[in-house]
Amino acid sequence: MPRVLFSASMDAERRAVVSAKAGSELPPDLASRAPRLRMIQVLVAGVDHMPFDRLPRGAILCGNAGAYNESVAEHAMALLLAAAKHIPARTDEIRRGIFNQDVMNKGLAGSTVLILGMGGVGTGIARRCKAFRMRVIGISRSAKPDAPADETGRLQDVPRFLPKADFVVLTLPLTRETIGLVDRAFLAAMKPDAVLVNVARGKLIVEDDLFDHVRTRPAFRAALDVWWTYPDSKRGRPFHRPFHELPNVVMTPHIAWAVPTQRREAMEAAMDNVLRFLRGETPWNIVRVEEYVRSPAKEGSP
Repeated sequence: MPRVLFSASMDAERRAVVSAKAGSELPPDLASRAPRLRMIQVLVAGVDHMPFDRLPRGAILCGNAGAYNESVAEHAMALLLAAAKHIPARTDEIRRGIFNQDVMNKGLAGSTVLILGMGGVGTGIARRCKAFRMRVIGISRSAKPDAPADETGRLQDVPRFLPKADFVVLTLPLTRETIGLVDRAFLAAMKPDAVLVNVARGKLIVEDDLFDHVRTRPAFRAALDVWWTYPDSKRGRPFHRPFHELPNVVMTPHIAWAVPTQRREAMEAAMDNVLRFLRGETPWNIVRVEEYVRSPAKEGSP
């Protein structure tokens, strides 16, 4: 993976940089070292982990969300299906010599899915859900009328949609408005046997509230690819409460993005956007920095 290199000779003329390390390689004195810098393009999708205090005044920050649409949408569906059909729990039982057919799975056809975030990933999930003959409710900033959804709304409409949803999928960015969105009240409004899928950011959910909810409601299921904390090495658990002890939780280690072509596609998308900017065109994925909060997400995580 390429890295941003900084030197006195090149910084003075630099107009754009590509950050491959989620902003951690940007020097604290970036503004004075690169006075002509007007664009910072990241390779990852989310920007909540950026060191916003290092961004030069007048420079725009661009995310790379579109590069991950297909892989993350596919993984969200895998999590949704695994939770709906109890696949991890049943797999574990068979490995332990238990052949239990006295269980009921959750059907997708005719069910309702509420997707919070109808950007590229959310739209991709919506299309896949429609293929399963699910009713789709899409939540976005603009309540997109052209979204592949049966009904649309804004974030303030979520409370009235929650009691209708059999599945809730989170694809929202982590901002000042969305941090801790899924709390005790949010969960209490969901159906007792609903499935919650998170492929966005862990801190959209209040960890203690989710743990208490799934622990005391065996019919409720959570399927998580993103977390509240990240181990420093390949060993360790990405949470503070013992989610691993709960059979109604499906877990993957923030790998929704990880397919063989993804790094190349992310770099191509980022460079295309930089070239767009250098040609004088408005780049895609301009971030509204004032909306974001800083999160200690793992460096380089899409």
